[in-house]
Amino acid sequence: MTRLFKVTVNGREYDVAVLEMTPGTTPTAGQVQPMPSADASAPMVAMPARAPTPVAAPASASATGDEVAQMGGVIIQVNVKVGQNVAVGDSLLVLEAMKMKNHLLASRAGSVMRILVGAGDVVESGQPLLTIQ
Repeated sequence: MTRLFKVTVNGREYDVAVLEMTPGTTPTAGQVQPMPSADASAPMVAMPARAPTPVAAPASASATGDEVAQMGGVIIQVNVKVGQNVAVGDSLLVLEAMKMKNHLLASRAGSVMRILVGAGDVVESGQPLLTIQ
């Protein structure tokens, strides 16, 4: 039986589906093997093996010309300044997520009109970071 839970991590809410299994049952193909709990009388659980549902940014989150975060993380370096001209593919900033450094590259050529983040800022997926016009 699948049970649905609402889990909050670092102030962000997630919907989680957990497959409840009784002792002695075997998970079917596509499920993670259950881990026994410390309490032998408690039921074991297994999570269905499926990709997480991507979280879409709100439609109003970005305006034309905005470059947005593709994932949540921490800005560790901003490589451009307001007024600077950039070409498609130029590195705009570096975002660290899951201990990996990800370079945000310009998706359009133009001039940097505004920068909305700085080094050390925590950002969410879909959040506008800077604007190129």
